[in-house]
Amino acid sequence: MLGLGSPTSTTTTLSRPLPLSAQSGPGDVYSTGRSDASSTAATAATTERSQSDCLTPLGLDDDDEDDEFSMADPASSTAAETSARLRTNVLSAADTSTSAVVDNDVVKCPICLGTICEAFMTACGHSFCYGCISRHLSERQNCPSCCRALTDDQIYPNFALNQLINSHSEETQRPKSSSIVEQIRNSVESNQALDVEDIDTLLMVLQQKKQAMRSYERRFEMATMRQFLIAAQARKVGKMEVLRAELAMVEEDLAHVTAQLEGGGVRINDDSSVGSTFAKSRLALAHGNPPPAADSGAGPQVPNALTAEDGTVISEPSNALHPVSRTEQQFTAPAPRHHSRRVEEHYVDLENFYFNTRMRGVGGDEGLTEFLETLTTFARYEQFRPVATLRYGDGTSSAAIVASIEFDRDEEVFAVAGVTRKIKIFDYANVIEQADTWNGLAHTAQQRRQRQKLAARQDWWNQDVEENSNGVGDSSTTDAGASVVTALQYPTVEFTNRSKISCLSFNPYIKSQLACSDYDGTVSLWDVSASGTPILNLGEHEKRTWSVDFSHVDPTRLCSGSDDGKVKIWTTNKRSSVMTIEGKANVCCVRFNPLHGNVLIFGSADHNVHCFDLRNPKQPLSVLRGHRKAVSYTRFLTPDEIISASTDSSLKLWNMRTQECVRTFSGHTNEKNFVGLTTSGSEWIACGSENNTMYSYYRNLSHPAVTHKFGNCNPVTGVEQPEDDPSLFVSAVCWKSKTNTLLSANSQGIIKVLELV
Repeated sequence: MLGLGSPTSTTTTLSRPLPLSAQSGPGDVYSTGRSDASSTAATAATTERSQSDCLTPLGLDDDDEDDEFSMADPASSTAAETSARLRTNVLSAADTSTSAVVDNDVVKCPICLGTICEAFMTACGHSFCYGCISRHLSERQNCPSCCRALTDDQIYPNFALNQLINSHSEETQRPKSSSIVEQIRNSVESNQALDVEDIDTLLMVLQQKKQAMRSYERRFEMATMRQFLIAAQARKVGKMEVLRAELAMVEEDLAHVTAQLEGGGVRINDDSSVGSTFAKSRLALAHGNPPPAADSGAGPQVPNALTAEDGTVISEPSNALHPVSRTEQQFTAPAPRHHSRRVEEHYVDLENFYFNTRMRGVGGDEGLTEFLETLTTFARYEQFRPVATLRYGDGTSSAAIVASIEFDRDEEVFAVAGVTRKIKIFDYANVIEQADTWNGLAHTAQQRRQRQKLAARQDWWNQDVEENSNGVGDSSTTDAGASVVTALQYPTVEFTNRSKISCLSFNPYIKSQLACSDYDGTVSLWDVSASGTPILNLGEHEKRTWSVDFSHVDPTRLCSGSDDGKVKIWTTNKRSSVMTIEGKANVCCVRFNPLHGNVLIFGSADHNVHCFDLRNPKQPLSVLRGHRKAVSYTRFLTPDEIISASTDSSLKLWNMRTQECVRTFSGHTNEKNFVGLTTSGSEWIACGSENNTMYSYYRNLSHPAVTHKFGNCNPVTGVEQPEDDPSLFVSAVCWKSKTNTLLSANSQGIIKVLELV
């Protein structure tokens, strides 16, 4: 038997090991040394095929070998011989490079299944790690592989296998490279016979391969670029088609509006017509140009005001002899610069709404009606004019945050409540009347100061230059001493609650009935025309109650939402709730649908708006998702549309039928506080902000239409201070329905009656 223990057999076996593809197992190499002519021929053929496959990446296979060299030198007759000689040299180097290839199963120890360490061979021809076979023989006296009897003196060091394992380990630790590169390196570095022609041929083949690879990479890059350009072209063509359609729509609408103006008796090209100036002003305004000036050839104009001898302007009395006729009022255009500035400030919103509306329209008047209503309504108002100012606090406490403002059924009185635990009822007519009185006094004082200024200026004019240089008659002293008197409005009724108040709601049917929710989790009913004690306390909530609302369909039903994650339905004739809706997070606001008495919505700290039908309270009708933070307020704009406010500084308009967000309003700041939310009809929306500013949105525009900045007022005198307080914020707002009047209050306890003008 020829084994690895025999020096002769070891030398013979290791001089030319078989490639992996020709080895059938470890027994063929190490268990027997028999070989015949057939096995030798098969081994040689297999080795040649395996090594020939390694040359395929260079293009040296049998199919295209002649083509590669014929392209290099078609006239050469020795190309085939040179290729054959080069191939012989490379194959010889490949034989040498494969001398260290070993089957992994051969070098594994049958006992520990790892690579053999310090190989020892038994008398029966099996090899093991020295440590493994020694431990085995200490327990059993047999071979672990064949179970023959075996003792300690029948194992011998296997030097050949140990050397083979070491060579295999060094080979595996070398950095791996591609087989063809290793073959070429071994062929060049060895002592093989290579002449100049062989090297030139090899360089030519490598250069051709390099050019082919670069050509492929270039084609891949160009194909990728072409795909990108085709996609860009398709998108730009689509945008161009949309742009063309929009331009055609604008031209069509412009022609339609021009025809309407001319057909309505306002001829644009006729300077003598009654509405010529007005029409030209409107067209010039549409193009962003100033309106045409009046005709300078008409002679001197009659002044519209009278001037006294001292230079003061005398206002025209109310019973003027020549009042403005309705026709003149109809053709009196508003200030063009004002409209131009308003349109310029909100041009992007107006443009988006125009094209979105017109894409759904059918052309002509019918398609322009919605946009025309938006444009005229939006351009009509510019600012909020303060009408009256009230104070919620008593001037002694620093914390006077107004949490809620609500009008009663007839909007004759309004209630104000907040953290001072007081509910104050004000008569709206008295507030406006007292405000007008104080405004009249302030206006009279202002006129008196203006007359004093004018007299001082005339005296200064009559003085000589020396007195003028000394600063006699300086008007800045008079301005510095001027101050605006602030009136303190007293409520008609005042109640005190047991805890801080978070929300108010008047009964839409019973005029004097008012509900409030507080920080103790109690819902209280008050009669504002009776004594100062609540008529009913509903206290089933376990935590702070944030919201309460009466049903507009059933005035005996009301709902409340709390931090305990529950919405409770109450009736005014029971002290216990009639229904409870379990939420998954804190409930911040709850509202009944104004048209459907069984439908309510509530906003939650889970960032969603939930809609429920009380006839099936286990499952919501819909869940509106879109806010990134807690939903603090919800209001119905129409029975099918709701507005939600969130501490992510945004408002969202939702369509209840499609359950989609129609528009997102942004511009105010709201990250942690309750800043109020109110609606007027189906068009205007108002909310507070944490920068002490009140924001008003128009439903078709995403950005604020009108804003009003609260000043930093002195809590005692009510006089505004020049410096701002970053901790102040607008905390409550309330529209007076079907009017342009809005009530707004901030965290300082200042309440303002504002009029949209």
